[in-house]
Amino acid sequence: MSSVLKEKSKQKTPASFPVRRMDYEFQDMPKYWCNNEPTFTHYFTGLSTLFPEGESYFVRSVRALRAEVKNNEQLDRDIGAFIGQEAMHSKEHHAFHQSAQQYGLDPESLEKMTGIVLKAIERTFPKKWNLLVTVGLEHYTAVLVVEMMKDVNELMTDETIRNLWLWHSVEETEHKAVAYDMYEYLYGKGLDAYIPRIAIFTFSLAMITVMSTLYQVVLLKRDRQLFNLNSWRKFMHHGREKYKVFIPKFLDYYRFDFHPNDTDESEIVAQTKIKIGLSPEQSTFIH
Repeated sequence: MSSVLKEKSKQKTPASFPVRRMDYEFQDMPKYWCNNEPTFTHYFTGLSTLFPEGESYFVRSVRALRAEVKNNEQLDRDIGAFIGQEAMHSKEHHAFHQSAQQYGLDPESLEKMTGIVLKAIERTFPKKWNLLVTVGLEHYTAVLVVEMMKDVNELMTDETIRNLWLWHSVEETEHKAVAYDMYEYLYGKGLDAYIPRIAIFTFSLAMITVMSTLYQVVLLKRDRQLFNLNSWRKFMHHGREKYKVFIPKFLDYYRFDFHPNDTDESEIVAQTKIKIGLSPEQSTFIH
């Protein structure tokens, strides 16, 4: 009887968001699926190659400290759902990269390079700092995905790839505060928590900017489009306009009283769910 009661007690505290299993098929993807341009397509492919190993690193960083938050039942449930969502993101982006092999671009090699870099960081940094890399990059991603849901997705001419990015964007918004809340629960909100938070964010922001740019260049070189100046001109114009939005939001992270839930994306998330047909049947809540 006691085990039954314990199980019922567990079910009273589900995660705040669901884990969805998606199985996208990318076999018929066009070569230039973003704005019909190599610079746009290879930028997002390069960014995507950061995800399989990056999401796995995020999972390891929260698992390393999860035992210390077991007393906070809601947070523990949300960490479980965070892990589930990130695992699905890794799986689907890896499947996308495998399909992109048909064009001889070998994005999987960039996945492997990401893994080498992140595993070196993981070995070098203490658990607290690894968690902070996750916290910082979760904010970086949360900023980008809002623009993805607003209008960037309209540049994607392949419906399956667009749905991949929009589904990912929805879930990044759903779990954007989990790693941050875990950090605050473990280390508090004082100056001794704030200083490493912003220091590691600065490091993480520089790292992901350099890696995503480098990967775009590598893919363009492999595609023999590195000197396509017309495509670069279009990409630079788009990037300049978007960074006018991104930079103030990145800087928000440096506020002493910052929290990911300071912004509310519920309306755009609801619209995006309708757009890609996310239904309750595709949601499994973690208890």
